[in-house]
Amino acid sequence: MKIFRSIFIVFAVFSACKSTPSGALKQEKKNETPYVILISIDGFRYDYAEKHGARHIQKMGEEGVRAESMTSVFPSKTFPNHYSIVTGLYAENHGLVSNTFYDPKLDLTYKISNRERVEDGRFYGGTPLWTLAEQQGMKSACYFWVGSEAPINEIRPSYYYIYDGSVPNQKRVDQVIDWLKLPGEERPHFITLYFSDVDSKGHSFGPDAVETKMAVQEIDALIGNLSQRVNALDLPVNIIIVSDHGMIEVDRENPIRIEQMADFSKVNPVITGSHVLVYGNDPAEIDRLHEELIPLQGDSFLVYKKADIPDSLHFKNHHRIGELLLIANAPKEFVYEGQRFISPGAHGFDPYRTPEMGAIFYANGPNVKRGMVIPSFENVHVYPLVAEILGLKVTEEIDGKLGVLKRILK
Repeated sequence: MKIFRSIFIVFAVFSACKSTPSGALKQEKKNETPYVILISIDGFRYDYAEKHGARHIQKMGEEGVRAESMTSVFPSKTFPNHYSIVTGLYAENHGLVSNTFYDPKLDLTYKISNRERVEDGRFYGGTPLWTLAEQQGMKSACYFWVGSEAPINEIRPSYYYIYDGSVPNQKRVDQVIDWLKLPGEERPHFITLYFSDVDSKGHSFGPDAVETKMAVQEIDALIGNLSQRVNALDLPVNIIIVSDHGMIEVDRENPIRIEQMADFSKVNPVITGSHVLVYGNDPAEIDRLHEELIPLQGDSFLVYKKADIPDSLHFKNHHRIGELLLIANAPKEFVYEGQRFISPGAHGFDPYRTPEMGAIFYANGPNVKRGMVIPSFENVHVYPLVAEILGLKVTEEIDGKLGVLKRILK
């Protein structure tokens, strides 16, 4: 009798543990704040997944949502677009108007290779997603992303790394998984992850090269590894894969040599290949240069005074843009005097007139619908989508609209 009673008690306790907490656990999981891993594959053109056989990324699209392409902001360069994705702002509104530019108010030139400038919070407008999360009591983590190394609104991510391109990609993936394994109160709900290899190979060899294909497949394998390990964690993690821009094969035989077009000696031109930002304090000198360039524009390039830049580019309302803007018509590129080497692949061109600048968007996870293909959209709309998934309130006016992507959510 004593043995029977003991067995009965053990059975009752076991049954209670098996049934009651199970229901509570389900409810807890249902109410748990989702997670978002925002992955950027720099220079991954809109058609690379199919063109170069990225089967894991394609599978994520088949099981989730993919866009026909994602439109970059102008200029379709790395820094402006990464920052537009995480602020929901066009370049004219967040201030990173190119990879290199001059700020006449600060009297400083920003270059992505200048560590002091990159970490200077004065250059970054808007409220990045990690800042928004931290302001609202949510931890964030960045394994590289434009702006994540600077104190923006005096806030940094809970976890972040200073950019170091030599860090192995697998180590970056491992760290993301380690972050997700932290205790609940320490675990970040918004995570960024960045890979540069596809862009590097695209520049060095061109978008159609076997080297670029291999880089695509190597990153794709890492995406497959990350996805598999995330699924094993039993957390409500959504993975969003984007790129900042595409890539095009440039005309290396007939570049646009600015020293042969006009006299730029009395102005400050910042030449970036796809476009030139011209700074100057003398209106008469700007007028003279503009008048000299107008007859030369056409198939190779276009020139605008700042006030006349087309509204469609969203690129005129910032003091860092300069007094004149020259835009190369792809596949032409501007080169500076004495420049000898021209990379086979390039970007930065008008994304609204150059399909090859198209980027990618893939989304997969418990908050995302399945088997959905959506039309092209501008990358500023990613910001309100991520905020909605995470339950964050957008506190400032942005250019992105939730309505553009809200239909992909369950």
